[in-house]
Amino acid sequence: MKKYDLYLTGEVGGWGITADFVKYILDKKKDQPVDVAICSLGGYVNTGLQIYELFRNHGQVTCYFLGMSASAATFMAMGAKKVVMSKNALILIHNAMGHVFEWGNMNKERLDELVKRLEFQRSQLSTIDDVLAEIYAEKSGKSIDEVKEKMKVAAWIKASDAKDFGLVDEIADAEQIPTNVRNIYTNSLIKDMGLPALPRGFNPETGEENPTAGVLQKVVEMLKGLMPEPTTDTQNEMKITVFAALAAILAAKDGFEADEKGNVTLTQDQLKKIDDELTKQNDACKQASDLIKTQKTKIEKLENEKKDLEEQVKNLKGSAGSKGEEKVDDAENSLSAASELFNSIKDAL
Repeated sequence: MKKYDLYLTGEVGGWGITADFVKYILDKKKDQPVDVAICSLGGYVNTGLQIYELFRNHGQVTCYFLGMSASAATFMAMGAKKVVMSKNALILIHNAMGHVFEWGNMNKERLDELVKRLEFQRSQLSTIDDVLAEIYAEKSGKSIDEVKEKMKVAAWIKASDAKDFGLVDEIADAEQIPTNVRNIYTNSLIKDMGLPALPRGFNPETGEENPTAGVLQKVVEMLKGLMPEPTTDTQNEMKITVFAALAAILAAKDGFEADEKGNVTLTQDQLKKIDDELTKQNDACKQASDLIKTQKTKIEKLENEKKDLEEQVKNLKGSAGSKGEEKVDDAENSLSAASELFNSIKDAL
């Protein structure tokens, strides 16, 4: 099985593939050939363009399309010196898309404003399409109009057609990717991404992902480039803490199996468990934060009430007669009760 220097899988941008991580790996391989495996449905245009430029600037990059790749994952690969596609892989190029969120009752003035905003958004998407079409045209040798027509159709392209169109330079034999890192693409997932359905008869098992050393290793590698090199003791403490936490989440009593380089690969099921646990912890933190806000609001209200009662006691103490003394006693009792409630809530935080 071929070894790659970099695997780009998952979403382009956001919490997925980042330009910083790609740059970190390319900088480590300065003036050396770099083989990059790509299996992604795309993502953010800005990240894709950044990676495109990084590949061009490095100059010795070969990109390999494995499984299914679309959108930003395809045009970023055009910056490579050579593009290879597995014979069982698929790629897709299409016009840029943007989110549109509008809901509610509108009069004609509001509708006019909406039309203006949408027309501006359309012009911006058209500008992006022009840039992407130039990138594909430069790689393929086709005209801008031919490329734009291909983008407009937005259909999955098999390896032989991609090579004929000039988007890839070479077709390679399909690789057998380890089953413990499979990520099967389904029509449901692809629909959620706003992409067309899979071609009829296509075997989704060719759309597999194969991250190098799992999400943990990717994050660690990126952070190492941003922070001072820690001491050996600090590194060991960090590894022990992180792996102990992961072992607890995944109920891995015997720890994790590492390869000869000490890297650990997590399965998709394990990654989902980690994501679910993080979501659970985030929800718990949000609930705690909401509770604290509620209690603080109560404290502010009680503080104001306490000040009012203190002022009443001060004024009533100057009153003459038994009725004035009774009012003072009542006010002091109210103040004592308010202070007790105030302290109980404050101590609970």
